[in-house]
Amino acid sequence: MIKFIIYGMLIYFLYKLIFQIVVPVSKGVKSVRQTMEQMQKQQAEARNANSTHQTTAQTAPKEEPVEAEYIEFEEVKKN
Repeated sequence: MIKFIIYGMLIYFLYKLIFQIVVPVSKGVKSVRQTMEQMQKQQAEARNANSTHQTTAQTAPKEEPVEAEYIEFEEVKKN
């Protein structure tokens, strides 16, 4: 009779352990993993968008340098 009570209590505690600790932890790990995957996808998309923007900027024709007006001056010597 005492064996049944001990086994019953053991099964009850194992049940509580599994459904109050193990299952919530596994759900939390799953949600964190999904969040990380979403963040990685967003970063990859941003990198791809940024790289396409950079390649278009690199292939744009270069502007010719503008010739600036220079003012010539002479040194004035004092006697």
